[in-house]
Amino acid sequence: MLTVKEIKPNVYELTLKGVLEKPDIETMERELTPALKGKGPIGLIVRAEEWRDLTAEAMAEDMKFEFGLLAQWSKIAKMALVTDLQAFAAIARWIDPILPMIDIRCFASADAAEAEAFASDLPQHVDEGGGRGATLLADGSDGVVAFEVNGRITAEDVERVMQPLQPILEGDSKVNLLVKFVSWDGFDPSLMTDTSVMGAKFGAIGSVGRYAVVGAPSWMKGMMSGVAPMMPFEMRFFEAAGESDARRWVGWT
Repeated sequence: MLTVKEIKPNVYELTLKGVLEKPDIETMERELTPALKGKGPIGLIVRAEEWRDLTAEAMAEDMKFEFGLLAQWSKIAKMALVTDLQAFAAIARWIDPILPMIDIRCFASADAAEAEAFASDLPQHVDEGGGRGATLLADGSDGVVAFEVNGRITAEDVERVMQPLQPILEGDSKVNLLVKFVSWDGFDPSLMTDTSVMGAKFGAIGSVGRYAVVGAPSWMKGMMSGVAPMMPFEMRFFEAAGESDARRWVGWT
């Protein structure tokens, strides 16, 4: 069973009980879609004290709903998870740094009132990003493509960075890549379903010789280290203080 109610303006409480089935997810979709398509910001309280499981059909419906509105999920400014289930809390801790635009916190069942206060303390507006999350530093003309990440990555950032690089990445020669992280404030979730963006990223893989990552958050470094051995290029990670070493390694002087 799943119920949704708006307890305050733009603050919604989802209560999960027992085994969730497809009609429960359809209820959530029907109740939350208008809010997600609104201006935001939104506070969300997920109460899972009595949640036990969900059916395969419910999971499929939930994935369809969430991916269908990926671009809108960034309107959720605060998400409070109320549960005593350790697995639920662990998942939240893993997701939190990946989507830092959403402030996610877990609360024990005994702290439900505190969870409501947290989710209700909304900012005045949702930061839609100013197209300044990625800046091109080297355009590949000397064999090195470099860009700086500082803030939230938007579709406009990706287009601005990729457009001048496309002819180089579509050529026959290899280029070295350097990505410098100054700060990370997440990304527009719609990028995950933008086929042009994903196609550009995967299409560029074969053009990269060396890939230097400077100053990445520890969780990101861990994730990227896991896939690095499967990539057709050399990848190395450098601390922020080691930027000069990273530049020398990719040949960017």
